[in-house]
Amino acid sequence: MEKSIPAEEISIYADKEQISRVFVNLIKNAVQAIGRRDDGHLRVSVVKSEPNVRVIIEDNGMGISEDVAEKIFTPNFTTKSGGMGLGLAISKGIVEVVGGSIWFETTPGLGTKFFVQLPISTQA
Repeated sequence: MEKSIPAEEISIYADKEQISRVFVNLIKNAVQAIGRRDDGHLRVSVVKSEPNVRVIIEDNGMGISEDVAEKIFTPNFTTKSGGMGLGLAISKGIVEVVGGSIWFETTPGLGTKFFVQLPISTQA
């Protein structure tokens, strides 16, 4: 059973700088995907599903095309004129090191949802 709850009630075991880097990267990418749309929205949801927590970052940007989607977590792959194409590859590595997973769902022209699932800490 899943339920939305305040994020402050959930603990994970991860390096705070590294896990922050993941979420900053995903939010930054979402904002860039939205661009200058007047009706742009970005939603961040936290869903607890024992023994994990899932963070969902959703935008109504341009979405990701099928040919790009298959390469999205590949190091040095980018669709941007600036940047090195490492953000999502590094984010995936950070998430997997703590026993989590990252994936996305997209509809070109309508937007993208990135999911980051992390194990809930059992440490006090």
